[in-house]
Amino acid sequence: MTGLYFQEKGYQYFRTILSTANKWSLHDYEKIVNAGQAIITRFKIPSLYKNYSRYLSSLNIKRSVFSLQFDSPITFAAFESHFDSLEFWLNLGCGGGCIKTIKYNEYNGNPRPRMQNISINGTEHIINALGLPGPGVHALIEKVKQSHLPSRKSPIGFSIGGQSLPEYQQVVETLIPYITADINQPYIEINISCPNTTTGTSMHDNLSDIETLLRTIRKLTPIVLVIKVSPDATDENLCDIAKLATEFDHVTLNAGNTQLKSTTDVGLKPHRISIGRGGLSGPSLFNRTLDMANLLAQFNLPLISTGGITNSDQIEQLLNSGVSVVGMATQLVKNPFSIIRMNKALDYKLNNH
Repeated sequence: MTGLYFQEKGYQYFRTILSTANKWSLHDYEKIVNAGQAIITRFKIPSLYKNYSRYLSSLNIKRSVFSLQFDSPITFAAFESHFDSLEFWLNLGCGGGCIKTIKYNEYNGNPRPRMQNISINGTEHIINALGLPGPGVHALIEKVKQSHLPSRKSPIGFSIGGQSLPEYQQVVETLIPYITADINQPYIEINISCPNTTTGTSMHDNLSDIETLLRTIRKLTPIVLVIKVSPDATDENLCDIAKLATEFDHVTLNAGNTQLKSTTDVGLKPHRISIGRGGLSGPSLFNRTLDMANLLAQFNLPLISTGGITNSDQIEQLLNSGVSVVGMATQLVKNPFSIIRMNKALDYKLNNH
């Protein structure tokens, strides 16, 4: 780990430069994200840190979600499909993670601008209305084949989405034969909670469709399924979905996702997000994340918790509430090197109390 301090400071300095450049990019933070991804790929950053995750073998922080075995409770949430970034986070010590939601056909998402970096109470947040852009499930499979993910031992999730139940079914019927054959520890995350599509609709209030989809998948495969629920849902709705999950083998919940906010809610002018609203991620979401974990503990599911997690103290709180692993997004973009520090802190906290 020699030089980690300087590497971390260098990364943060680089991000400061990019954030400053955002002022000259018509306030379209997506340009900054894309620039960062290009640099990670150009300079082979994932390969520079390929041995870093070996430190996990000396830590006692392994966690499980049914049959899935995570070397760390820290995972990357389903917000990214830039494979070099995913590899970078795994190399720094993420125990696994989930690829950004994919639909059946190629989809461009919402018009730009659709992502902004903002400050709330002095802390960094991101609001996005990407609208689930992606290459479609067939193209995603080809991209995964060309990446290093099939050789990873860590659990790798595939988040699926759609505008209708038949589209969800098309995605899983195409995806499952590949991931069950070529991915070491695959799982499927069913995204029923994306708040930033133009329709704003989701499966949340249609338990019948969720049950039908679960039965469809169970006819195809016994692998772990994760239902990604929204922090904007009512507690009653969350409990209804959790109860449904307990009626199937190896089905659990990821609680939760970004929170739907209008541009005016977060102090932006309406045109800064093309559809006037988006999903907010960042530290202010944590209290709701913890509330959901405490609410859903009664169902004895190996929960994944996502939203606003920035440090090892918060992860410890969630683990003590019965959560199995956590998903992170904004913090990984802000400072991926904090993965190492949080893993080591968790080892101390969990094994020295």
